[in-house]
Amino acid sequence: MNNDIFRHGGAIDLAAAHYNIALSQWLDLSTGINPTPYPVKGTNIAPETWQRLPLKRDTDAAICAARHYYDVGSVNHIACGPGTQALLQLVPFILAETDQVKRVAIFGPTYGEHAPAWERAHVTTTEIFATPDIRQTIVRNQPLAPTSRIKNAPANNAVSNFGWLGLTPVETLANIVNDHDAFVIVNPNNPDGGYFDRQSLFDFACYLQERGKYLILDEAFADTTPDLSLCPQIHHLTHTVILRSFGKFFGLAGARVGFALSHPALIAKISDRLGPWAVPGPALHIATAALGDDKWHHAMRTSLHLQANWLDQQLSKINGCKLIGGTDLLRLYQGEMLPALQKHLAQCGIWVRGFTQAPTWLRFGLPGTKENQNRLQTALESFCL
Repeated sequence: MNNDIFRHGGAIDLAAAHYNIALSQWLDLSTGINPTPYPVKGTNIAPETWQRLPLKRDTDAAICAARHYYDVGSVNHIACGPGTQALLQLVPFILAETDQVKRVAIFGPTYGEHAPAWERAHVTTTEIFATPDIRQTIVRNQPLAPTSRIKNAPANNAVSNFGWLGLTPVETLANIVNDHDAFVIVNPNNPDGGYFDRQSLFDFACYLQERGKYLILDEAFADTTPDLSLCPQIHHLTHTVILRSFGKFFGLAGARVGFALSHPALIAKISDRLGPWAVPGPALHIATAALGDDKWHHAMRTSLHLQANWLDQQLSKINGCKLIGGTDLLRLYQGEMLPALQKHLAQCGIWVRGFTQAPTWLRFGLPGTKENQNRLQTALESFCL
């Protein structure tokens, strides 16, 4: 099968072509996008919003709503861009141009676009593949460090429980910091859901800042666990960039809205590089309404948690399948039978996320509606080796 299908979730058109099942017949559970989106129809977008270029007040309104939603002291710490994908590709170039950032370490396994973004900016990139516990140990200043270019090491060095390559307890945290100028952490992590508590991550950010190092913190999945976010502390952090996704929690990935939070000087550079009209007016209008709807936020967090528990119950019925992590928007399972299950579900027109480097893993998004739950449950019950 074409590896492009497994590069990211959401490659539903490639799956449809491969399995010769019409695109309209698929249930896509391969992403971590909320299947119950914010009700766009209730946002009452004026017709002229579609006809004109976005006004400054449109962007300002969205940033003000983000300031409230992320609990940030000032709008000067926030930039609005066309999705976090665009922002995470932009930040490496801006930091590399300062001549302060020449080497970056990415804590993984995690979202696969971070490493290519830094490599495009000609920054030497090391991916630290480890379990969530080991990643937490590193951040909490324990004597562990990555081997060089871990992702290309021999397969017999893999950590068997996770199928990824581990760390060697050779160097101290100080050595890691000395060897790299910037660090990328996804909190909570995609796909395994590993997380760092706010205080530990804040201490790590300060530790790096004192040494002139940068922390790039991807909080794309933090909406369901807001207590983990460093956004409220961003005014203390001159060397931290936080990336926040709008599309995942609000279920509106097609709106292409995202936010970067950092020191005002760096935010000014990001905004300048984005240029005018970076986000369409209708998307800004929708984001402003959604970010300000506290009642919807609370109700959705409860609903997603219940849906995630339901999904765990269904997969627990498959012998040998175990939950190894996730968030309330995605769940990661491990089992020797999962490659066969992925194929079975695909033949039923249900697409879940496989991993070429960890073939015994499957990541499931939430089915959302009762109809979709019933369809998934039926497909799971018909699975047999």
